[in-house]
Amino acid sequence: MSSVSRRDAMRLMAAGGAGALTASAVGAAEPAQEKKTHNTEAPVASRAKPDTYGPREMFAVVDAEGNLKRGLHAVSTKRLGLGVYEVVFARDVRRGVYLATPGGHGYEGLPMAATASVMGRATEPNGVLVYTIDLTGAPTGTGFHLLVVCPEGFA
Repeated sequence: MSSVSRRDAMRLMAAGGAGALTASAVGAAEPAQEKKTHNTEAPVASRAKPDTYGPREMFAVVDAEGNLKRGLHAVSTKRLGLGVYEVVFARDVRRGVYLATPGGHGYEGLPMAATASVMGRATEPNGVLVYTIDLTGAPTGTGFHLLVVCPEGFA
């Protein structure tokens, strides 16, 4: 087995790189072919209808018993079971984004260590379902803050 010095290895790598560069330059010299468009049909105007231009940003602060403590465009809240809450807003929120975090509604004590999951309500277009669990994964009743942001004018 022969040993190759570092200098010889660098020369071999440079020669290989020069060969690859030359091959790519030959390929680039060929004219580029025009890409064909897959959609050759005429554009069609949208038939989407705007929802009532309701509020874009909405929020609710809910306590562990399911009572609405404060909110913006929140119509009602209800505790459906241990750790399961429904929050109903003043507009259709199906195309919105939901963000919930466990937290208290006031300034006293420490909030419970928990996590909250959210999803749209299948039976209520204006509703959001919030599910709270403790750090072991067990359902727990805890207060939370819910933020909903909807696209402008569409549900």
